[in-house]
Amino acid sequence: MALRAAVLCAAVAGAVALEVAWKGMEYTVTHNGATLFTGGDIATFCDGQWWSAGAGTLKSTNSRTFTDTDPVLGKNTAFEITWAAGNDGKTAFVTTSRSFDDGITVTFSTAWPAGAEDTSLVKHNASGAKSNQEVIASFPALTAPSLPNTLSWAGSFVGAQHNRGFDVTGPTGGPTVLFDGSDPSLETVVVLSPLDHFKATSAGPGTTWDGKTPAFAPGTAGTITSIPSGFTQTFVIRAGSTGGITATIGEWGGMLQAVHNTTRVPDVTLEKIGYQTDNGAAYVFCRSTAPYKDCSQLLIAELAQLKADGVPMGYLSFQGAGSSTLGEESKGPSAPWCVNEWGPDLNETQRQHSPYPMPLAQFQKALNVPLQLYAPYFCPESRYFNRIDPTSNWTSVVSDTNLSGCSYYGFQDVTPSESRDFYDWFFKKGIAVGMASFEPDFMNQNYNCVPDFIESVDNSDIWQHGMTDAALAAGLTVQWCYAAPTDILNSLTMPALTNFRVSNDFCYGSSWNVGSSSLIVWAVNAAPSKDTLWTTNNGEFEVPGCPWTPDHESPAAELHVVISLMTTGPVGISDKIGMTNVSLIKRTITNDGTLLKPSKPLTSVDSALAAGDGESLSGSPGGNGPPGHVMSTYTGTLTAPTAWHFVGFKMTQRWSLPASDFYPSIGKSTQLLAREFHDGASCDKGAKPLSSGCVSLVSYPSKTVTIPGSSTVNVTGGTDYAPSVTTVWPVCQSGWALLGVLDTYVPVSALRFPTVTCTSTGVQATMLGTAGERVSVTAVSGSLGGSTWAEGTIAVTEVVIGSDGTATVSF
Repeated sequence: MALRAAVLCAAVAGAVALEVAWKGMEYTVTHNGATLFTGGDIATFCDGQWWSAGAGTLKSTNSRTFTDTDPVLGKNTAFEITWAAGNDGKTAFVTTSRSFDDGITVTFSTAWPAGAEDTSLVKHNASGAKSNQEVIASFPALTAPSLPNTLSWAGSFVGAQHNRGFDVTGPTGGPTVLFDGSDPSLETVVVLSPLDHFKATSAGPGTTWDGKTPAFAPGTAGTITSIPSGFTQTFVIRAGSTGGITATIGEWGGMLQAVHNTTRVPDVTLEKIGYQTDNGAAYVFCRSTAPYKDCSQLLIAELAQLKADGVPMGYLSFQGAGSSTLGEESKGPSAPWCVNEWGPDLNETQRQHSPYPMPLAQFQKALNVPLQLYAPYFCPESRYFNRIDPTSNWTSVVSDTNLSGCSYYGFQDVTPSESRDFYDWFFKKGIAVGMASFEPDFMNQNYNCVPDFIESVDNSDIWQHGMTDAALAAGLTVQWCYAAPTDILNSLTMPALTNFRVSNDFCYGSSWNVGSSSLIVWAVNAAPSKDTLWTTNNGEFEVPGCPWTPDHESPAAELHVVISLMTTGPVGISDKIGMTNVSLIKRTITNDGTLLKPSKPLTSVDSALAAGDGESLSGSPGGNGPPGHVMSTYTGTLTAPTAWHFVGFKMTQRWSLPASDFYPSIGKSTQLLAREFHDGASCDKGAKPLSSGCVSLVSYPSKTVTIPGSSTVNVTGGTDYAPSVTTVWPVCQSGWALLGVLDTYVPVSALRFPTVTCTSTGVQATMLGTAGERVSVTAVSGSLGGSTWAEGTIAVTEVVIGSDGTATVSF
């Protein structure tokens, strides 16, 4: 786990760089001696009203300074204050700050040793319509930030929020990254986030408790009606040890993983290419046509055709596995895509009235691939629960369509105390018909629309763990769609939850917009997921409800493929039968459909993030970022990258990539070679690598990587969405560089080359693949002399993968 290893080694030598400084009952956060934030008034809400230190209603009864050691974060100096709050001062409230010896970490904790009652600000309408954005404890409340720019995430698909500062609020708000975008080096970057009890968290109201001063004031959500005895919640500020937005988010994520001992299990939907029937897919609303008598037969034929074409699917993501009952039978306003009866339970009559009449087990057997089945939540009239069917063993919690943003979301979920048993039972049904992966949806609404969840510190967490723990026990994996930032963070202790959708539906356009939202998912060691895609324009086939946009045109098909592959999440195609661009897909896989992915999800480069990542917002520094979209990733490890990859599109002109946009850093003296996938020059055996145009030499600062401008010949037809894909390789001390498999987008993917080793005279690598698979591998020779690289020749060899699925190649 590279991120965890990196963060545990990251520390600032010498004097403390980041700390919480106290003067009486007031505090500041300083960084390298300069004030980063000024602390606001400390307060808590209980017994139906606010109790504040500044107003004198929150009384300090004891304070102490002490040192202790956290088992993961290490030694720290703590300052603790015990307060008396509530009627007659009967509610004990404790605040604690910790400054860690690593010099890059501080935490803030709030605790209620005996609990607290009547804590809901919503119940008391404490701040009108914004009461559901409030927090129960105002500590920390960080005012007057010295860093002017922010990146945060909020709402469904963890949507990126650039330079919205104090306006990212409430339970759907997420962590905040602060930086100075006018500083090209991004020397000081910090992340503010919860450290635990993520589903009990609110990003806060954006002000101090009294609404008078703008503040970053995250805390325990003000929708919660009471606090149990002993409940403690902690928030952390983490500074980057080397600067940079991506690097700091990586270190923060590594810290979270270390604290929560995060692991993720293998998942076929991340390892193999698949076929999807999601919104925007050609067969999302399947209607069969001759010669196929029904959609079951059509999908069986589609997967058979793809296999015959050399692109075998590893699974089918199947949204046709269930039924929703609407109209007269409904017990209320049914939420979109809700499940009344799941596919494994449909009887013969129900199946014959659906596009998929074949029994699901028979269908899966004919497909000969595992299924990912879908159930976002359950319709109000679902008989799985005893509020509808008294003979059912299961009790439900019910959404409230009167809550903000919930008017279209009438549904049921299983009650938290029964969640694990329910999903053990439910998943057995799926396993019996070949399910390997489960996808619930609308996770944001599954929390915010359910009173039983938003009014409790732990009900949502119990419900979520019931689902994912049952999946882990059954050997299944889970993808969450429409998730909020607190869902992402809560997954740190859910090994079976492997990936999250971070894009809009392909149906509506702009599903390529994942460069900022993927960062938070990467930080927790999960895979961001781009929605389904078409590899051609499918004859401009009309999917009901889906507008035709320029990024559905043929030039954009490659962009969707490249971004989907490089997110490291599922790559799910959904073309009509016979309309898949097979040669395009073969650039992403081995012979058996294994995805040749990079080692980190594709995310926007730092200069783009610092400039608002393409958004025109007040406060964005602008001018320093690319004139379009540029995203990056790498292969190898943080300390030994084997290649960097840059994807550019909608670029109004060519652009020189700054050295600071490389992650991991290229170092100061590394010689690099670069090649754009579509530059047209071949890399022929025996030719000169530079003279032939196979690669170009990169040596910062004099010779930079150039991202090409995009074609504007027909932007209505999507020409500016055609991507440039530039790979940059390091040169070994021997002068050799392994370029890898040049007809793939990630030519030295660790899924093809698990190890690459520079030798004294060349370069060597181990390889993976299908037994008997023939793979053409390219390397270039040369000689290093000081700060220059003198070209040698291009070497190309054909490697045959052995019977054990491995091989070794040496140059």
